[in-house]
Amino acid sequence: MDRITKILAEYTIHTDFSKIPSETRHEVKRRVIDSIAVAFAAYTSEPVALARRIASKFSTSEGARIMGTRYRVSPDWATFVNGVMIRYHDYNDTYLSKEPLHPSDLIAAALSIGEYVNSRGADLIAAIAIGYEAAVTFCDGGTLRKRGWDHVNFLGIGSTLAAAKLLGLDTVGIQHALALYAVPHAAMRQTRVGELSMWKGAAAANASRNAVFATLLAREGFTGPYKPFEGEMGFFRQLLQGDFDVSVLQNMEELKPPRRILDTYIKPYPVEYHAQTAVEAALRLREKVRLEEIEKIRIDTYEAAYTIIGPKDPEKWDPHTKETADHSIMWVTAAALVWGPIKIEHYRDIRNPTVLSLMKKMEVNLDPELDKLYPQAFPTVITVVTKGGSKYTERVDYAKGHPKNPMSDRELEDKFNMLTRDVMPEEVRRRVLNILWRLENYSVTELLDALAL
Repeated sequence: MDRITKILAEYTIHTDFSKIPSETRHEVKRRVIDSIAVAFAAYTSEPVALARRIASKFSTSEGARIMGTRYRVSPDWATFVNGVMIRYHDYNDTYLSKEPLHPSDLIAAALSIGEYVNSRGADLIAAIAIGYEAAVTFCDGGTLRKRGWDHVNFLGIGSTLAAAKLLGLDTVGIQHALALYAVPHAAMRQTRVGELSMWKGAAAANASRNAVFATLLAREGFTGPYKPFEGEMGFFRQLLQGDFDVSVLQNMEELKPPRRILDTYIKPYPVEYHAQTAVEAALRLREKVRLEEIEKIRIDTYEAAYTIIGPKDPEKWDPHTKETADHSIMWVTAAALVWGPIKIEHYRDIRNPTVLSLMKKMEVNLDPELDKLYPQAFPTVITVVTKGGSKYTERVDYAKGHPKNPMSDRELEDKFNMLTRDVMPEEVRRRVLNILWRLENYSVTELLDALAL
């Protein structure tokens, strides 16, 4: 293969539960809690219902369950539906660097393969930690989005390693699994341009599904293309134009314990991460200015926010889908000014006249000085000018849930209970949380049993 596949494979083989630092173990549990919370909040959403209905037509006696159900489907289908559930509300965790990522999307693959082989919770924790280590590290090495490719291409690398660890693949098998994932499955950034569709919340699920499919093939001895990353027509040259800093993999090459999950951020609001600080700035302004007094709103932000959720796409100024609204810094800011903290139910009223009217008073600017702080900080400055000429400004650099503004375990449990109470009875929620905080003492099957509605 190539140096990259060898580094990733040897790291996966070397790292087991005994080598996972206690703080990493705890953070993995927190991310599984968060992922299950946002997944069940999406349980009745249309894309999830559609995907679950399709998958249910292919039930089998062996396989993995979709969260909340009692029947089994093939592990790749379970990964896809679980992944859509986790991702749909844009409420799961995030990492931002040269490339953005929602690393907890890979938990869908880990849960599905983990149940398929009846893994212990300790093995699930190790697999997720390995997956995070790889996926997050790749985001530091190069940018996909600026070349027209989607961040989920990095996610699938982490999903492949998590699945391979749980399946017990050897070094050669892991390298072939990586090749079978990386070469055939290049996702385009068009998913996140203009008016956004259901696929925005499914692209990561599909990357993890492809990773599981590739890993199952490799388990049986199926071989993949050689030199998938460093070959003349491989991943680095095709998707990154040869611009990838291989040195970011040094810690993995040196077999250091996985810690990168500690660098990722839990979301307090169901909006694209670059808009989290905009929501918090808007909430502060909401306490100072009445809506009817607002004459003008100016949002100053950094390049990634400006490009991904900012003014360049006309559709972001006039959203007609939930997916477009949660990726519009203009809509999100206006909604926070109108309603307060953004909640899932607000997306039922995307075309709210007050919100749309407030957006017409906005301008969004790329501030080079703010951009210099990214991705170490995510500064948003919002200035409101009133009809009487008064000016109010608020700046937020770190939203709640960032490592520099962390969300406590109690606050995370509050998020879990808020998002699951409509579909999960109280006694079930207590049972699930008890299992998740003590995950190493349970099996993945026991967790899925507790989640079955």
